[in-house]
Amino acid sequence: MPAKENQNNPKKEGGTRLNKFLSNAGICSRREADQLIAMGLVTVNGKVVTAMGFQVQRGDEVRYDNQPVQSSPPVYLLLNKPKGFVATQQGGNIKKSVQELVRTAQSEKLPPVGDMGRTVTGLLLMTNDEKLRRKLANPKSRYNTLYQVILEDNADAEDLEALTNGVRIEGQLHKVKSAAYILGGTKKEIGIDAVNIGPGLLKKMIQKRDLKVAAMDRVLLAGLTKKDLPRGRWRMLTPKEVQFLNMIS
Repeated sequence: MPAKENQNNPKKEGGTRLNKFLSNAGICSRREADQLIAMGLVTVNGKVVTAMGFQVQRGDEVRYDNQPVQSSPPVYLLLNKPKGFVATQQGGNIKKSVQELVRTAQSEKLPPVGDMGRTVTGLLLMTNDEKLRRKLANPKSRYNTLYQVILEDNADAEDLEALTNGVRIEGQLHKVKSAAYILGGTKKEIGIDAVNIGPGLLKKMIQKRDLKVAAMDRVLLAGLTKKDLPRGRWRMLTPKEVQFLNMIS
């Protein structure tokens, strides 16, 4: 249990009021921040702070609900990931990470929402909004993903039906909304509509049918599409798109 901060109204030059700090970080509005502070849900350098006028100084560690709060405003970025780059939430020094493609967008490295291997292409959301990242990473969140998959061998009707009925992996049943041959393509090319299923899990589901994935492209992610977004390019989300993501349950 963090120690309680007893200072009533510590003010130092160059600081930022705690409620403004939380608001700037995209956690909530200033009014809502005042309520969180009063409830003792905010700590600075390990101590609970309830003083409304508390000033956050450079280098202070601020946490809300025991989660670190970044001082920079939230950034929401959509990347059309090319082949050969890797996206991982684990961080670390990784050769050809997706952050190399978006360094001009933000001085700090934006973490991806979910992982994408080097062979997987398509839409990837990147943000420093930890609250949104946690929500989208929750398996119970309901948002659609659409994949175009090329297999090394033909898939038959039983394979497609099995994906929709459910495939058991590590004791848990996973299923997609629909799986069908891509119009005008071969039986090696299938489109898969799923709810909150990442490419890694989808690959495992397909492999359970003794099929190998030659290529996988995510063309739809939570209502976001690749329209006007060439491979390897990125763009910032609009406020309306961010609002939609925050409405996902």
